[in-house]
Amino acid sequence: MRVGSSRSQLYDAQKVARAKWDGTCEVWNDATRIEFEEKTWEPLDRQAAEVLRTMDQVAVLFAQVRQECEYEG
Repeated sequence: MRVGSSRSQLYDAQKVARAKWDGTCEVWNDATRIEFEEKTWEPLDRQAAEVLRTMDQVAVLFAQVRQECEYEG
């Protein structure tokens, strides 16, 4: 199982979303935006970052499993 391509897709999506959010913040600056940022955007961004870290850990585990289970015959 390869985790790399899925990780890359999530990383790219998060990067694009952050850039768009930063642009949105330049033109939308009221209490509703702040509430959305605190209750929706920041938790979502943190969760995406956590998933990326977890995917990195899973990739390391898969590499170890592949190495340990390789046939050396």
